[in-house]
Amino acid sequence: MRYSVLLQERRGAAWIRDAELILGGPENLDLARKAGWLKPIIEKKRMTRFDYNQCLACWDRIVIEGIEALEEAATKSNS
Repeated sequence: MRYSVLLQERRGAAWIRDAELILGGPENLDLARKAGWLKPIIEKKRMTRFDYNQCLACWDRIVIEGIEALEEAATKSNS
C-alpha cells in the first residue's frame, strides 16, 4: 500500500494489511481488536475487512490516550 493512499481522504473498507499500516503494526491491530476499539465489518475465512474511518479513529484514540491505555483495555477485556 502506498502512503499516498493513507494521506488522501478515503471511505470504505480496509484490508488487514491496511489496518496494520494505519495502526502501526500487527500487534496494535490485535490489541485494538481485543480491547473492542476496532471491530471488523466483514469477517470471513480469508476476507476480514475493517471500516477505514474506524481505523483512523482508533489511531487517533491511540495517539491521544497512549498505547498503555490500549494495552490496559485489551487485558481488561480478556479477564
